[in-house]
Amino acid sequence: MKRLPKKILGSASNRFLRFSLQTDLPLDAVVRAGCLLAVYEQREPEIVNAVIKNEITPEQALALLREMLRAELNRILVEQNSDCTLSDQEAYARIEALENENKALKAAMRKRDWSTIEPALLAAGETISIPVPTPVSTDIGRRAVAQQRQINEVEIDVLDGEDIRIAASNLLTDDENKDFDRFIEGEITLSGAIESAVANATSQDMANKYTATGAIALEFWGDIALSTVTTENVKDLMWFVQRIPALHGKKHGNNRFVKDRQNATKQEEIEIADLHDGTLRAQIEADELLPLPEKRARLAEVLVPRLAMTTIGHHLDRLHAIFRNAQETLGYKGQIRFLTKNKMHQHIKVQNEKNKDPLFFRKEKPKERDSWSQERLKTLLMSPVYNGCSSDSRRWKPGPMIIRDAKYWVPLLVMTLGSRILEVLQLKKTDLIVHDGVLSLRLGITAEHRVKTSDSKRVLPLPQLLIDLGFVEWVHSLPAQQRLLFPSPAQGADIAAISGNFGKQLKTLFTRLGIADWHEDFYALRKTMSSALEDAGVPENRRQAIAGHAGGTTINRSYTRRNVSTLKSELDKFDLKVTVGFSERLGHPIIESCDLLAKPGANVEVELDADETARVVRIKSTQCGKVLVNARSIDTHPSKYQIGNETGCTSKELAVRLRKISEDYHLRLPNTPQRRQAIESLMAYAYLD
Repeated sequence: MKRLPKKILGSASNRFLRFSLQTDLPLDAVVRAGCLLAVYEQREPEIVNAVIKNEITPEQALALLREMLRAELNRILVEQNSDCTLSDQEAYARIEALENENKALKAAMRKRDWSTIEPALLAAGETISIPVPTPVSTDIGRRAVAQQRQINEVEIDVLDGEDIRIAASNLLTDDENKDFDRFIEGEITLSGAIESAVANATSQDMANKYTATGAIALEFWGDIALSTVTTENVKDLMWFVQRIPALHGKKHGNNRFVKDRQNATKQEEIEIADLHDGTLRAQIEADELLPLPEKRARLAEVLVPRLAMTTIGHHLDRLHAIFRNAQETLGYKGQIRFLTKNKMHQHIKVQNEKNKDPLFFRKEKPKERDSWSQERLKTLLMSPVYNGCSSDSRRWKPGPMIIRDAKYWVPLLVMTLGSRILEVLQLKKTDLIVHDGVLSLRLGITAEHRVKTSDSKRVLPLPQLLIDLGFVEWVHSLPAQQRLLFPSPAQGADIAAISGNFGKQLKTLFTRLGIADWHEDFYALRKTMSSALEDAGVPENRRQAIAGHAGGTTINRSYTRRNVSTLKSELDKFDLKVTVGFSERLGHPIIESCDLLAKPGANVEVELDADETARVVRIKSTQCGKVLVNARSIDTHPSKYQIGNETGCTSKELAVRLRKISEDYHLRLPNTPQRRQAIESLMAYAYLD
């Protein structure tokens, strides 16, 4: 039976009211959604009762019977080992009582009366978090009564002087007989398995991930016995996980001043997200002037994004790892792998496809990392970080200070080497070397370095920009006792969490500088360099070696050491057009100017037609908000689209205008795939003769 969360929608109306007060939703939409919710809550008992009537699974039934057996054998064992022995008269009286109980149990079986065994089943279910439907079904009742009679026979033998391990051997499996004490300890529960996995994790980062996955499983299943988990249970769990908002757990309101606000459960976060989506969908669906593709595109922009399939796969992997650890450390004997990722994806796909609603779809928020535009590169290089800031905590504010630490050097290293953030943050002073007469850096070669793959180990020449900015002199100016180039990000952090923690700091800084972007994030700097080398004609095998990607039969460590001089000239083809000068006041080189051709940005907005083509296109300058284009296509049904003050033109005329604007502006296309495809398809008209 699929377990329901403890609170299906309890107090959901109150939570929705709090949510609606924090939004700008129209009152009629709020009332409509609230009424729907009220109807649901009125029928909640019927829904719950309908589910509870389902039979328990064979695995759950077996776990209940084994828990009953364990509890009774444990009681008998305690009495056997007790210092207080029964007199012959007391023992005979107890044996007679057990024989009479067995007679009563036989009579109950004939009458199919399971009321006498029901308390024991309920107690077992309470212990291992299995809800027992009442009245007890005939199948489970008959098996429980038969087992109780056998337990009574075991107790009679023990009262006659037999050891419980011998008397109960026929009731136990071979494994249970071999390790009777382990069986008496009871079922391995989910909470115990999670605790063990966390304790045996290879890093604190992995321990945190086990804790996160375990918390979701505990909320959904309860503290169940591992032996009761089936493939269907895991499918249900993954279906629950795929509904969780992508930003779950991030809106608790706690900060350095307030620390006691309680986090919402995952079920509550799903409910609030569903209410948000349902309300906005009602608004969009009610607009009869919008064609279906435009409605879907608008929904894609406002729906709450749910966990990406990659993240759901990570949760599945960690769930399997928790079960494997229970097998290795706790003696768990059951199933440890329930689903492949392909089968999980297929299950979710099949479930989603059951909904024939054309406006239903699952929204994710995956990153499609784009290379940084020259405008953003120039903004960063000419920012207060490199030209002078007011203080360590206000790097975005102009001032007299240039602080050459991780926030200064790491973006430059990632930008000019195309390296991973963690690779740079692990650099030591001794990783700066001279190889074949070329100043170089060793990435991931020493034993304490953590690398993604063996291909990540490589030697890269130091780019000329870093040499000109005095990187070598800065390294040798560090304190003698300091080993790491950038010790601050690593302080108090597990090695796997270093890049994440530092990335959050840079995200805050980039937001202040006005260059934060979901798709053009810090990691995309790595792609920027690789794309620039591709444009400069650098062969793929060298680009792969520089980036630390798998290169077929090429071993990057030996390849890069052998070709460091060649790679030096290749890396320097990524020209940021920076002018470096020496500052007498600061005593080190600084960036004086950057001559990248930085076009001003312009946002492209698209409204879709029924055939998913662009019917309305608007382009606005990101700097001043000026509307550069506000046009509609008149190729088909021109009167249908006159809904504003747009200028009518053919698709070819509109495409030509876009092409001309792109010569002077860096066009930022919509993030919604449908809108992006429509504008890219439209721009193809500009290349017609």
